[in-house]
Amino acid sequence: MSPFVSGALGAVTILLLAGLARRAVWHRRFRRFQGGRPFLLRGLFRRLGTRPEQEQVVTAEADALAAALGALRGDAVALRTDLAALLAEPALDSARLDAALDARLARLAEVKARLAGALARIHATLDPEQRTRLAELVRSGPHRRHAHAGGAC
Repeated sequence: MSPFVSGALGAVTILLLAGLARRAVWHRRFRRFQGGRPFLLRGLFRRLGTRPEQEQVVTAEADALAAALGALRGDAVALRTDLAALLAEPALDSARLDAALDARLARLAEVKARLAGALARIHATLDPEQRTRLAELVRSGPHRRHAHAGGAC
């Protein structure tokens, strides 16, 4: 695969992750609190039947992941600026393109490691029955039990 194609694929990956990060940051910024817990996590806690100490671990991990994704979004904005500058030049400098992409992919690897660690900590915190319920929620999606317009979601 040519360096340009691999770089372009990396850029697309970064931009897609930036979109996810943007959504996560938006939800973090505009979430509602009740009793010190984020609105989006209250339903999860209710479905899993978590204890307060478990909720603290899950909330801390969710906050840390949102912060990491926010930093990744900042990198994606910088990458877009770098890519625009490279595309504006008469000849594409593959070395600069690789350097720009490698810097962002390193951040992506950090976020991947952070996500793996968060999932491990959450897994260790939950009871076996709670893990089974969480696995079912992940498998089926969060709106499975809701009945909308004729039962179709």
